[in-house]
Amino acid sequence: VFMVDNATTGKENSSITDFSFKYTESGGITSRYLLISFDSKTKMLTSSTDVSGANLSHKPISDSEENDLKEIFAKNEFFRTKTDYPPEEEDPKYISCNLTVTINDKAHTTGWTDGSKEMPDGLMQIVNEIKKVSSNEGLV
Repeated sequence: VFMVDNATTGKENSSITDFSFKYTESGGITSRYLLISFDSKTKMLTSSTDVSGANLSHKPISDSEENDLKEIFAKNEFFRTKTDYPPEEEDPKYISCNLTVTINDKAHTTGWTDGSKEMPDGLMQIVNEIKKVSSNEGLV
């Protein structure tokens, strides 16, 4: 069976039937924690600032916001990012970030810190869109 991978072309989102992501930030001087996740099956955006998973907030997002998220992942070629963007040196003041995305049967995870070098601009655009949708929904 030959399947065209529309998720990476950025031109077509209608073939995406399963879409989810989980974004986390943790650590740093203030031991911050942030979780933002989404699952297209439930249409729910979930967030928490508690590492134990307590205080979860759930909000439905609109189809247009979901499409904006799909587009930003495709446009910025998330599935082509490296799995790790380490900082030049380990330092506990750095905030560690992880992003895992599943589109249909493809999954990819990448990690970085706020001290990482050679980060693709597209990765930060993705994170900014995730945070924007979360703030639109009053979650973050």
